[in-house]
This record gives sequence, C-alpha cells and structure tokens, in this order.
Amino acid sequence: MNRTARIATWAVAGLVVAALAVGAGTAVATITTAVPHATTPPTSSSERSATPTPEPSASFPTSEQERVGGAENCHPPAQIKTTDVVDADGNLLGRRGELLAEPIDFGPREGASGTVNLDGQGRIVSYTTVAGDNWDGIETRLCMDYVSVARYNFVGTHPAPPYYERPWTPGDTLILRPDPSVVMPRPGLP
Repeated sequence: MNRTARIATWAVAGLVVAALAVGAGTAVATITTAVPHATTPPTSSSERSATPTPEPSASFPTSEQERVGGAENCHPPAQIKTTDVVDADGNLLGRRGELLAEPIDFGPREGASGTVNLDGQGRIVSYTTVAGDNWDGIETRLCMDYVSVARYNFVGTHPAPPYYERPWTPGDTLILRPDPSVVMPRPGLP
C-alpha cells in the first residue's frame, strides 16, 4: 500500500473513532462509505449524492380533540378569566370575562345532554342545560373548567355576598364565550 493510501486509511479510521465518541452514528455510515473514494474523488455532481433527508418520526395532533387527549382527560381545559366590576362603594355590579383556550364539544353524555350553541363561525358560545345535567358532565363534554363558567355566569350555590350566585335550572343558557367589552350583571340588580 502506498503512503497516500495509508494516510487516507488512518485519517478515515480517526474520523470513525471521533464520530463514535460523540455518538454520530449517521456520520460513521457516511464516512465508511466514503473509504473506497479516498484515492479517487468524485468527478461529476451526479456522483456526489446528497444524504437523504430522514422521514419525521414525530406525529402531531391533527385536531383539537387529539391535542387535549380525549374528553375524560383533556388538558388544558378552556376557562373563563373573570374580572369583577364594582361601584365606588365596592359593591359587585357584575363581571367581565375573557375566554382562555377553545372549548371542544365531545358530544352528549350522562350529565351533559343539553344543547351546545355555536356562532356564525362555528365556535362554541354557550350551553343550554337540560334536566339531569351536572357540572362534571358539562366540564367533561366541553373540555372547559366548570368553576370559571359558574363564576362568570353567577351560577352556583352561594346566593349571599360576595358570590351572589343562584342555583341553575334546566333551560338556563350558560355563556361560554363572553364578550370582554360587556359586563355580565350580577343577578338581582335592577
């Protein structure tokens, strides 16, 4: 073996060892396939082939339902961020609300067989309750935090200050997509 071939062989062997040391398995494959060409460089661009791009191995959600992981364990749930509106004496007049994340309708189920109401763009805006509905069912069906929905709509079990909530009844429509510029008035105000 002539001197040039020995130098090329030792150079390639050194590169292989270096590539293994840093964990670059694909570099080793490229270098070892280059050994036969160490003494004869490629003469045309067709002989110099680019390394093929590997196929992506990650799969990305194609829908909101895939993103949250299903109705029973959806994360993160949508919620309504509320801000209390008070008068000069500190009395609660109402609440402003802002929807954080999109609710998703996973379909009717036990505890949530009411009507999901949509706007002209197909977005969920409210939910009309029916007999047999409960907060857990509604939260699971819509992937939406029921505590924030109850707080914004003044619906719950605390009729006294500071909450001023009222019990909900079948047929009530709960706002799920509030207009941040509109104040939801506290129940019982003239």
